[in-house]
Amino acid sequence: MKNLVLACCLGLCCAIATAAELSGVFIDDEIKTSSGETLLLNGIGLREKLWVDVYVGALYLPARSSDVAEILSRPGPWRVQLDFVYKEVDQKKLIKAWREGFEKNQTDDSLQKLQPRIDQFYQYFDSSVVAKEQYAFDYLPPQGVKVSRNQKELGVIPGEDFKNALLEIWLGNHPADKKLKKGMLGL
Repeated sequence: MKNLVLACCLGLCCAIATAAELSGVFIDDEIKTSSGETLLLNGIGLREKLWVDVYVGALYLPARSSDVAEILSRPGPWRVQLDFVYKEVDQKKLIKAWREGFEKNQTDDSLQKLQPRIDQFYQYFDSSVVAKEQYAFDYLPPQGVKVSRNQKELGVIPGEDFKNALLEIWLGNHPADKKLKKGMLGL
C-alpha cells in the first residue's frame, strides 16, 4: 500500500511538472527567460507534412492569448520551441520551409528589408535536424530573437520586425500548418 501511495504521488508530481505531451514530446507548462521572467505555455501543436509528424511546436507567452494581433503587438518576451520527432529533416528542406513561411506572410518590401537578417537566420540551420533535437527562438527585448539548438545559443537577430516575421511563420495568415497554428494559440 505504501508503494502505491508513493507511486501515485510521483505520478502527480510528474503531471504537475509537465503541462502536455504530444507525439512523445513532454512540454513544460512554464519556463524562465534568461532575465528571469516567467513565460506560460500558450499552446502546442504538431507540424505535419504529408501525414508525417515533423516537430512539436510550443508557444510560450507572459500571459496566454489566442489573439494573433495582440500577440504580435506585445512588446515583451516570448518563445517558440520546436522539438523534432521525425528521424531526419534535411537541412535544405528545412531552409526551403522557412523561406516559404517568410515569403507567404511578408510583402516584397518587408522581405527586402528583412533579407539580411533572414539570411543570418538560415545560417543557424547548417546541418540536418534529427529526432529529439530542439530549436528554441526566444524574443528578448531589446536584443532581438535568440536562436538556440539543443540549449546552445547560436546567435541573436535584432529587430521587432524580424520577431513578427518569424512568429508569422506559425501564426500568420498563411501558417506553415493550420492545425499547428490552432494548437499554439491554445484553441
